Amino acid sequence: MAALAHTLRGWALVDPHRYLLMYGTPVPGYHAPDGITGIAAEIMAVLLDASAAVPSDGMGTPLEAHLADHRQWAGEHPAPPAAMRRALAFWTRLHGVLSLELAGHFDGMGIDPAQLFAAEVDEVLAL
Repeated sequence: MAALAHTLRGWALVDPHRYLLMYGTPVPGYHAPDGITGIAAEIMAVLLDASAAVPSDGMGTPLEAHLADHRQWAGEHPAPPAAMRRALAFWTRLHGVLSLELAGHFDGMGIDPAQLFAAEVDEVLAL
């Protein structure tokens, strides 16, 4: 999953406009074409596959119970709730850092966004 995360960041930094087209602020009333939503579903399937391959401690959380009852976002993927939680954390946290980086929000802070991103990857993998 770490390699997947760093590949995602590399792509976003090389092609920020395409990244922001897929994951930037939505335009009110706009509905993406099926081709774009299909790509997003494929990306989530890859995240679910990678998350399901990571061993889980078997301890359920309230969020996992919620996700077990709200699986529609995962499509037909058979991922268990722990894998769904990990994939969702990967998606939200890493896209959050990338979106802030691409928008320049770290520019005046004196921090290295690559180190912040790597730390977030480590945190997500520890779930």
